[in-house]
Parts: sequence; C-alpha cells; structure tokens
Amino acid sequence: MSIFEDARKGILTRARLNSWLKPNSTIINMREDSSGWTLLVTAGVSGFQKQVDQLLLKGADVDLPCKDGETPLLATWKTKNERPLIVQTLLRHKPRSIDKTCGLAMNNTPLMYAIEKADIETVRLLRRVGASLEIKNNDGFNAKEVAQNTGNKAILRALDPSKEQFDLMRVASDVVTFILYIIFTVGYLLDGIVVRVFGLSGEENPRIDSRVNPGPEELTPEDFVRNVDVYVKDNPVLNTFFKDKKNFIQDLAQNLWTLQRTRQVIYCDDSGSMTNNKGKEENRWGNQKELVLRIARTTTRILPDGEGVALRFINNETDNSTSLDLEGIGTSISSIVPKGNTNIGTTLEERILEPLVYSRLEAKALERPLLITIITDGGPEPESKDMLAKVIVECGDRLVQDGFPRDSVKFLIGQIGSSNRAVDFLNTLKNNDDITKVAHIFAGRLDDEFKKFRDERGLERWLIETLFMPLAAAETKKNK
Repeated sequence: MSIFEDARKGILTRARLNSWLKPNSTIINMREDSSGWTLLVTAGVSGFQKQVDQLLLKGADVDLPCKDGETPLLATWKTKNERPLIVQTLLRHKPRSIDKTCGLAMNNTPLMYAIEKADIETVRLLRRVGASLEIKNNDGFNAKEVAQNTGNKAILRALDPSKEQFDLMRVASDVVTFILYIIFTVGYLLDGIVVRVFGLSGEENPRIDSRVNPGPEELTPEDFVRNVDVYVKDNPVLNTFFKDKKNFIQDLAQNLWTLQRTRQVIYCDDSGSMTNNKGKEENRWGNQKELVLRIARTTTRILPDGEGVALRFINNETDNSTSLDLEGIGTSISSIVPKGNTNIGTTLEERILEPLVYSRLEAKALERPLLITIITDGGPEPESKDMLAKVIVECGDRLVQDGFPRDSVKFLIGQIGSSNRAVDFLNTLKNNDDITKVAHIFAGRLDDEFKKFRDERGLERWLIETLFMPLAAAETKKNK
C-alpha cells in the first residue's frame, strides 16, 4: 500500500496522512512513478474533496504539474465526483495556473474542459477568478467559441457570472411574483377573504390576472388550478424554472390551503461546536444565521397577515413567541452565544412539542399543522443517538391517539458544517423506517447548498421545494 493508493481509495484521513508525512514530509509533492501524477492530482481525480483540502493544508503545491504537464486544476476534467467542490477548494489557495494547459490536453484550458463537461458550477467558479476567454486550443478555438459550439445557453450565460446573476434574479423575481399571486388568489377563493401576503397585500397583477382569473364570474378552486396549469405550460420562464418538476406550481396551487395554515418552527443548533476551532473555520454559526434569515424571509411571505415563525435553540432560551416576523428572527438569533452540548431530541420535546403540540392536544386546540426545520452541526451529545427519532415517533403516536394524522407535524432535518458525526447521525435518521413519512432528511450540507445557490433563482427554487412541498400532504382534519 502506498500513499497514492490511499488517495485513490479515499482513505487518506488526517491521521493517515500525518503518519505518511512523519518520516518523509517531501512525499506530499512527489509524483507517482507509474502514473506521473502528483498526490494532489491523484486525490482530485479520484473525487475526494476532503483529501484535496487536507493535502493543501499540509503544504501540497496547488500549481505543481504532473509529469505530462497537467496541473491539479487542469486535471479536474478527469474528475467524476464533486468536481465543483474540488475546483472551489483548489481556487481557495489562489493558484497561478488558472489558465495553464499542456500538450496532453490539446492545449484546452481548465475552463474549456468545464464547458465541454457542461459543468456550469465549475464554469462560474473559474470565470469569477478571471479564467481567460481568449486563449486558443489546438483546434484554434477559445473558451467562448467552445461554449458556442456546444449550443448550451446555460453555459454561455455562465461565462458572464455578473450578467447571469442579474438575469437569474429577474427570472426568480417573476417566478416568486407568480407564486405569491397564486397564494393570494387561492386564499381568496377558498376562504372568501383576501389573505394579506407580504409584498402583495391588496395588489393586483393585470398581466397574470387576465389569464388565470379572467372574471367577472366567480371561479371555483378547481377552475383556478386548471387555469394555472394552462398559464404555466404556456410560459417558458416558468417551464424553465421548474423543468424537472413540471407540476410543481400546479400542485402548490392545489394544496395551498394547508400550506397557509401551517405553523413554522425553526430549531437551531447553538452548541459550542458551532464556534469551536473547526466551527469557526467553517463559519458554521454565521452560515446558520444567514440561512435561517433567508428561510424566514421566504416563509413569512406566504403566511397570512400577522403570522410569523417560531425560533428555538437547543441550549439558549430566547423570545418564546410563536409568531416572529423577520426582524424578530434577526434580533433573537443575534442575541445568542453558542454554548453547551447537543441534546437535540430532549430539547425538541421540552421547548417545541410540549407547548406547541401536546398542550394543545390536551386543550383540544390544535388547529394547524406544524413544520419543524431542524439544523445541526454534529451528533447528539450526551443524549443517545436514537433520542431524536424516539421523540419524533412519540409525537406521531400522540397525534394519532387524539385522532390526527401522524404527518400533522413534519420535520425537515439538515446539517451545517463538515462533521462526520453529523453525517453518521443524519444517516441513522434517513434509514429509520419509523420516521420516513414525517421526517425529510436533507441530502448533503445545508450551508454548501446555500452557497451553491447564491443566485436568486436556485435559492428560491430550493427553498420553495424544501420548505413548501413537504407540507402539501399534511392535513389537520381529524380522522373520521
């Protein structure tokens, strides 16, 4: 076994890397005899971003070429897994070889390869650091011409990230306006009153209204949903935005009555690990704060006038209101100093389920379904790993005993930071059949996804899907 074989297998952990470096620190920048690759290139091509990060932190040369001249950045064209993350990791170390190429690569630059792979995220990353559009490959084409030859409009837009950002913000604005219009109008049709939606209260949109709610006769909810379906299918912007979920807006319109009456709770991890050495390095607390504010902003836009969001923490007690507006959310989270352990299940029961669910069941006053968004950066401590699942199951059992559907309370659970303990913990939840119907475990890291979707289109799309759709099936009507 060699250090290169470890890198190819993805087992080059920090401890294992240290054991290799202890007798020979220069090995980190050696080339493998058989492949001619550097260790950094081997880790990158193998698709292990954490290994790339570890090697760079230990002093691997981000610009060191392989025997045939491929730099670590250029070699990412061979990477099949996590290419954008690996490229982002390399770029953090400010390589001088952004446009460096070689004869083996037919003088294609890293940007050209990203274009050919249709890797939009990598194209954006390279262009943001100034990757050249003018250098020509052996075929005489520069990066812009390579992109034009693909016929991929998304790739062409990604060559100009600032313009793309503006265009996507405009598209996202149109989509969100339409969704808010649906919320506004469905609320009117189903309830007989105008639901006041932030940013839309009392407003009309003649352009949309003439197609979806032409009047003057009163539409039934069914008629309205059919009109929405026709409008979406005829609108290229909406079709593009939801191209892989063509009935998303139609389903949203049909199920919105439940959505508007769902109480929202954001449950945050404020344990000491959020700001310890690794937590500080990854800015876990800052990322969580930014994410929570964005979730709150999106959520409060679809709630009836006067309604807000509840915010709770594992260790700190703050404003116990169940209806904070965006300003209240910001004030509360800014006042918190992370500390203590991660008794995530125990505190969920004490601070959220007892007052917001169980006490209302006893008083025969549970009128609205509940969505609890849980964010954590690690595994539970000192409580057992299965405590959270037990609490979720118990919640469902209590609901059923009182004649409510088990999914009247739903949970969205996601990870902040790179802790392997958090990954293991969430995997146990994901594989727990007892909570599958009521708990959605977010795949990957919330903070990584948030960074990935800095453009408004991607971010709104993700938030709408993640926060809204799990609620569509939740009903508060008692079982007959």
